[in-house]
Amino acid sequence: MSLRRILIRSTNWLGDAVMTMPAIQRLKQAHPQAQLAILTGPKLADLWRLHPDASEVIVHEPSNCPFVLLRQARELRRGNFDAAVIFPNSWRSALSVWLAGIPRRVGFRGHARAWMLTDALEESSDYRTRPVMSEGEIRKLGAAKSGASSQLAVDIHSQAGSLRHAAPGFRHHAFRHLELAARVGADATPCPPRLQLGPLPPNACLPKDRPLLALNAGAEYGPAKRWPLDRFIAAAKMMAERRRVRWVIIGGPKDADLGDQIAAALGGQHALNLAGQTTLLGLCHVLSQCRLLLTNDSGPMHLAAALGKPVVAIFGSTEPALTGPGGPRHVVLRHAPPCSPCFLRECPIDFRCMTAITVEEVVKATERVFSSQ
Repeated sequence: MSLRRILIRSTNWLGDAVMTMPAIQRLKQAHPQAQLAILTGPKLADLWRLHPDASEVIVHEPSNCPFVLLRQARELRRGNFDAAVIFPNSWRSALSVWLAGIPRRVGFRGHARAWMLTDALEESSDYRTRPVMSEGEIRKLGAAKSGASSQLAVDIHSQAGSLRHAAPGFRHHAFRHLELAARVGADATPCPPRLQLGPLPPNACLPKDRPLLALNAGAEYGPAKRWPLDRFIAAAKMMAERRRVRWVIIGGPKDADLGDQIAAALGGQHALNLAGQTTLLGLCHVLSQCRLLLTNDSGPMHLAAALGKPVVAIFGSTEPALTGPGGPRHVVLRHAPPCSPCFLRECPIDFRCMTAITVEEVVKATERVFSSQ
């Protein structure tokens, strides 16, 4: 099939967007003469301007206003697109493309939107965030461990291992996006995401007197994805003493307080606190100058991987088989108790998936990755 212009409807979150990049890269390989236009919200526009296969970045403010949607659809109609690949599985993301009258519209059929698509794929359950236990079962599991006498709690505790063992498998979200791209002729074989940064602006240069390692202690999803702050501090201190490195603390505006606490504990010689102080493009420049990133499961984890930086990623309530960084350069640290993955934002019991991961374990993994660079 000959396609001249393809519209890509981006996902809305940083990590999710990076996980669509292999599919976009395969699309470009399948249609080297085609122009790929990325439709995105304002917060990810700078990300897509760094992708080498993006011919154009179209920025639309999210809106439910009918007049705004019609205006945006008219703009897309003027783009004369032959096909659209819609990565988000939401009703609104399909609506704007349908209103634009793009001849071929590829996406998953969920949320009663199949009628707006020409190619409506059934989404495999392997890509879904399926907890192995309900929140109620997790609470009973916690009660059993704390010595509660309830026979039901004891039963849940004794059966937890088999429940987890019987849980269905997961497939990485990158495969999910590749399935959509394959519908338009792309190879569905995974490949690493990639971004291309231009020359480093002089005002973005960081001190080079010590090796720089990036540290991200936050996770926007919620506390269930965050390794305890005191352990991050202890691991960073130990690494700084052993290897004489400087930690560059990163994060969004909500992580500014975390950054202040880490920087105060490490001292100016061992820490440079940039949490809450960078734009997305600025964060890319920061990560490009660091040897690795120590992080929770988060958007910056995926961003660092796309910039070619190895990550040491700590997983708690989520599932690395679904959203891990992938690739042999990266290290994923995870202790999976019977209730994991729960995909909850807050742990209803004792946070055992995270507290089981020790400071020494994290330091050893970080040293191993550091030494391999």
